[in-house]
Amino acid sequence: MNANNSKALSHDSNDEDKSFQQYDLDGLDFKIVLSGNKTGGKYSLLEILFSAEKENEIPLHLHSRETLIIYILEGNFSFRYGNEKIVGNQGTVLKFEKDIPHSYKKTGKTPGRLLILFIPAGFENFFKDVRLNQSKMKLSGEEDPVLLHVLEKKYGGKFVFG
Repeated sequence: MNANNSKALSHDSNDEDKSFQQYDLDGLDFKIVLSGNKTGGKYSLLEILFSAEKENEIPLHLHSRETLIIYILEGNFSFRYGNEKIVGNQGTVLKFEKDIPHSYKKTGKTPGRLLILFIPAGFENFFKDVRLNQSKMKLSGEEDPVLLHVLEKKYGGKFVFG
């Protein structure tokens, strides 16, 4: 994992409520559209932008706290949800329950965009924590087991790579 530049961007410089944070994680842009501190912790909303250049993948993992509602705004994707393999394109809506391993991959040569609702909120803080922890640790080309343990303990679930 490689978390780069976090940026606080704003749609209107006079309106701080519309600002969002953006993180680059392994070449994917994650935008926190709506954080849990604005919803009383009930939910958070993230947008993930996939470039057209390559078929990026979110590796197999699970959430022990959050249910996810995924809406494909743009592009073609393949999903693994438990033992199911699902193909989706623009307009597809999926619900992933907590404690079920899942992964997703943008396929084809066009950009992709996913809008993901996390219920309850809290997972949006993952990106800030990854960035902070990576600045404290020197990572080799492999996943850092200490970083993974910290993230799994704080956010629950299990991150499975490979």
